[in-house]
Amino acid sequence: MRKFTFRLDNGKIFTINPPTVRQYYKGFLKAKNDPELFNAVAEICSNNDENIKITEEFVIDNFTVDDFHRFVKELPEWIADVRNSDPN
Repeated sequence: MRKFTFRLDNGKIFTINPPTVRQYYKGFLKAKNDPELFNAVAEICSNNDENIKITEEFVIDNFTVDDFHRFVKELPEWIADVRNSDPN
C-alpha cells in the first residue's frame, strides 16, 4: 500500500495511510469552514504508522501555517499521482 509521508516544520514525520473516500471527498474536499477542515486533516492524519492520535486540537497547536498550507496542497497532489500511476 502506498503511503503519504508528511513532515512538520518541527521535524515530526507522519507516514499516513491513504484516506477513505468519505474522509477525502466528504470531509477534506467539502469542508466549508476552518473547523471542518482542521477536523478532516486530523482524521486523515490519525491513520498513521506512528500510531499517534491526531485531533483537531493537535492540528491547531502543532501545525504551523506553512505546515497546514503544505498539507492541503500536497495531499491532493499525492492522491492524483497515485491515481495516475495505477489506472486500475
